[in-house]
Amino acid sequence: MESLKSLRQSATDWVADWLSRLVETFPNLAPPRTDPTAEDPAVPGYLYRFVHGIVTINPDTRDALPPIHIFLIELALDCVDWDALARDVRFRHLDWSEARLTYP
Repeated sequence: MESLKSLRQSATDWVADWLSRLVETFPNLAPPRTDPTAEDPAVPGYLYRFVHGIVTINPDTRDALPPIHIFLIELALDCVDWDALARDVRFRHLDWSEARLTYP
């Protein structure tokens, strides 16, 4: 059981570090929330959708990765504590429902 807890913490930390660098690189990645102190139970889902959308797409062609790659990535993403990530002060002030890596 301890190893699963450790895996969950490692996966969450990795995604948090990666997402932090992404936010630093693209400061307009997501607009600010109107009230960053308010609890929004939908934020973990928005974060998951955003991260999943980025890591399952080939950055060169913008095509979806092969299904086996997506399956393996999804297994790793299932280890992330999305609720903890949503409470992280580095991301709490952003509206993840509007996050976009590219703009139309």
